[in-house]
Amino acid sequence: MKKWNDTEMVEAVARHDVAMMEHFYHDCKAYFKSHANALFLADSNTDDIFQEAMVHLWREIETHRIEVVDGALSRWRDGVAQPLTSSLYTFLLAIAKRKHWEQLRKDARLRLTDDGSLLDNLNSERYAENTLPDGDEEAIREKVVTDSVLTMSERCRQILTLFYYEKRSLDEILELRAENTSKVGLKTSKYKCMQRLRQLVRERFAKLHLSI
Repeated sequence: MKKWNDTEMVEAVARHDVAMMEHFYHDCKAYFKSHANALFLADSNTDDIFQEAMVHLWREIETHRIEVVDGALSRWRDGVAQPLTSSLYTFLLAIAKRKHWEQLRKDARLRLTDDGSLLDNLNSERYAENTLPDGDEEAIREKVVTDSVLTMSERCRQILTLFYYEKRSLDEILELRAENTSKVGLKTSKYKCMQRLRQLVRERFAKLHLSI
């Protein structure tokens, strides 16, 4: 089967070439699924994440924010066409990861862990003055999530760091952590740690008056 490059795909979507649009959609879905396990939480609804990301990418192309300019795939920003430095597939993954974290932040604001406990030592003024980056709210949100991981127990910190930051598989984590003797037990621990992380992030967002 013929493989089209990104430039050809964008031009096809822009002119509503149904056959190539369908091909592009299925290619994107296959690429997404091949990377989903390494990028998203095990209990995430990856089908919904993909659909949201795909709609976003499709809209970028149909509104000509992403288009071919002087033979190069480009993305318009502040009235300037800038060459796209990633492939459409990796761009799609970047959109999906952003939407995934947005959902995690939303969950963190709406849900508490089972025991309902909250940290009581998060001084929002001191935290904002001493540790948060200036200006970029997205960077602040990411810093809050990372710092929240670092305040957790050693067990949770190790599990979440290995799984979500180092992209280790459950089997690899089992080999690295003698404390976990079964994959089922490790999955349970990971789930509880993630619930605790959502709680911590929710509390810090509230103290820092961060909106979604």
